[in-house]
Amino acid sequence: MGESTLAEWETKNELASQRIQELLRVLSKSRMLHVLYALGTGKGGLRFSEIKKSSLTDSTTLARRLSELEEIGIVVRNDLSTTQLNVEYHFTDLIEMLKPILDGLLHYGLDGINVQ
Repeated sequence: MGESTLAEWETKNELASQRIQELLRVLSKSRMLHVLYALGTGKGGLRFSEIKKSSLTDSTTLARRLSELEEIGIVVRNDLSTTQLNVEYHFTDLIEMLKPILDGLLHYGLDGINVQ
């Protein structure tokens, strides 16, 4: 492997590592998985109040979680009206890449849990 190729690989590896660490940091936030699950149950976009009700998350925490998901490119906020606050949140295409990982985490979390 040439010197420039090795340097490029090391740079890509470091950037990938940083990106993964940021994703894990965001996913580990309080109520984040609940918010993702709520968004995943909706057909198309969901309004803030719908996500709040489904995720059982308070308004302040939900606003923070949605903003964090926007920052890392998992969610996009669509303003439906210019005259009043009417917003929907949608997953971006990135969620397709993350679904198997999130499903795996859910199965891991549920494995061995018996609710009676």
